[in-house]
Amino acid sequence: MPKRIRNDTPRTLPATLRLVCLSVCLLSSKPAFAQAFLEDMRLVGIGGSGQSSIAASFRNRTGGLSDGSRYSFNRYYSTDFQDVRVTMLSPVDANFGIIWGFGTGEGGNSYHVEPSLKLGFLATAPVGDNELLSLSVTTVLGGYFREGTCAADYGAIGGVQTVNCRMADSILPPSETLDYLVNQRPSDQVSISLRYQLRF
Repeated sequence: MPKRIRNDTPRTLPATLRLVCLSVCLLSSKPAFAQAFLEDMRLVGIGGSGQSSIAASFRNRTGGLSDGSRYSFNRYYSTDFQDVRVTMLSPVDANFGIIWGFGTGEGGNSYHVEPSLKLGFLATAPVGDNELLSLSVTTVLGGYFREGTCAADYGAIGGVQTVNCRMADSILPPSETLDYLVNQRPSDQVSISLRYQLRF
């Protein structure tokens, strides 16, 4: 077991600004399109992402030190600002619209959630007087959960080594714990939804 452990990953703010700048540049290159695209946009949803729950599942766990004391994982997996997803719809005509949105990203001492960009479309078609069929297809670019490392002091025998923060006290050699770092894509990276609606 280690004598002590510290964060080995520099804490950085999410790179949401890069996505915002890219979106602004694309829209500003065609002002007429940008005006039509933005003037009728509608808010579809706003809320947290599933990626935040990964870090939340680690926070209440503890690890052990060589002197028998325990340390909390909360210091490594807590954050001041959780990943927030915003989804918008810009109608093109009565039966077709562009779905777009973004995720702010999230950062902790030993992990980060990348900012994300959502793109897709919604198409609808009447199939009867009171029936409607709709198809929604979206993809999320970015938004990966990436876990960082810690530096653990194993004393005179092992010295200071890079280790998975959650597994510093495991029976595995420190280098092998790095194989268990979480690098997970968003659960909704690709989403396809087909709906049938009957109106009374």
